[in-house]
Amino acid sequence: MIPSLNFAVLTDVLSALKEGNLRHCESMGFTYDELNAINALSLDELFALSRTSAQFMNVTIHHDVLRQILAQARQELTLQIRIRQAIQLGGSIELLNQFFGLSSGEISARRRLQGISLPQGRTQIPSEEIDARIWQGWQQRRPTNLYSMEALDAMLRITEELQESEQLGSQPDELSLTVVWNRIMLCEKEKEERSHG
Repeated sequence: MIPSLNFAVLTDVLSALKEGNLRHCESMGFTYDELNAINALSLDELFALSRTSAQFMNVTIHHDVLRQILAQARQELTLQIRIRQAIQLGGSIELLNQFFGLSSGEISARRRLQGISLPQGRTQIPSEEIDARIWQGWQQRRPTNLYSMEALDAMLRITEELQESEQLGSQPDELSLTVVWNRIMLCEKEKEERSHG
């Protein structure tokens, strides 16, 4: 056994004992006699025990749990990348709340952290040409659920494409994610009203 693992286990047990968390120690398989002996160790004895190569624990890998934790970590990373991208592309508080459940305080803090400040006032209405390109891009990528992560990904891509192709001669807020989202939602609403009318 790796000596540092002995030390990690012993210090974990001692910490749990100081907090009165006997259940944690019992769940690791220690008896009360062993816990009393560990609790009575001097610092020198603790270091001597931690350096020994003798194995007093078996390490078991719970593969299903590890796979689940790894998948959750990847999902969380993907989510954080999406949030950063949405903020970078000018996502409004309303949009960020809709897709990620972030509060205005969290959004403001994240914007400050990324060094982003958005212009005050109403969101600009894009030119007819930009409007047509937004709708065309949306038609090519439109998922079934307008409020899904797939829909947000489509809007992020449309915004990126617009910003890349219109770097010169356009105001940044004219090509923001909020503008793209507002135009798509408005067109979808009009389309739905026409189909029911």
